[in-house]
Amino acid sequence: MRDKNDITKPHYLDHRTRLRSRFSKQGINNLQPYEIIELFLTFVIPQKDVKPAAKQAIEKFKTIKGFFDADEKELSEIPYFKDKALSLRKFIKEVSLLYQKEQVEQIPISISRGDLIQYCKNKLGFKKNEEFWIISLDSKNAIIKEDLISKGLIDKTTVYPKQVIETAIKNGSCSILLLHNHTNGNPQPSEQDINITKAIDISARILNISIYDHLIIADDNYFSFRENNTI
Repeated sequence: MRDKNDITKPHYLDHRTRLRSRFSKQGINNLQPYEIIELFLTFVIPQKDVKPAAKQAIEKFKTIKGFFDADEKELSEIPYFKDKALSLRKFIKEVSLLYQKEQVEQIPISISRGDLIQYCKNKLGFKKNEEFWIISLDSKNAIIKEDLISKGLIDKTTVYPKQVIETAIKNGSCSILLLHNHTNGNPQPSEQDINITKAIDISARILNISIYDHLIIADDNYFSFRENNTI
């Protein structure tokens, strides 16, 4: 004879337990994409069947990356993706980025170049506005500090070489990595990008500061001035 509590207990509560158990024992690769989002929702939505909402999110945004990059307004149109869920999503993204940043900082970027590029892609790849950053490096090409120089519009941002150089001096840089994004999906440098890089390079060399590289990020693509022998 079934216990009365078993009869009234919602079926999805046991499902949540099984889902968490599978994740704990076998890792995230053992879960379907919708199950990953379902598990995500269980941390902010108690006592609800969140599987339909998770499936709707995957149907709309296609991948886990698509889910994390999705516009908040679009995501909030799906049930349960409100304040707590949106805050948790932002928290996970920013903690992940901080982890990658600290990982890159542990060793010189000349050794961890692949990790650096991936970090830059995650940092700027899907921003809706252009941003220009400077990453200050020491004599061993280890990261000292990163600074946002300019945040602009969808298709442009204003950069002043003087501000870049002043930031590099303040951080005690031996060399600098320039970093910005293109929101149109094309990482190829514009004429303005090339001219700005040359202007910064001329000013930096006077002060015995070199440009290690200038990376342009566009979605999951990148252009390296260093790799293309343009600096």
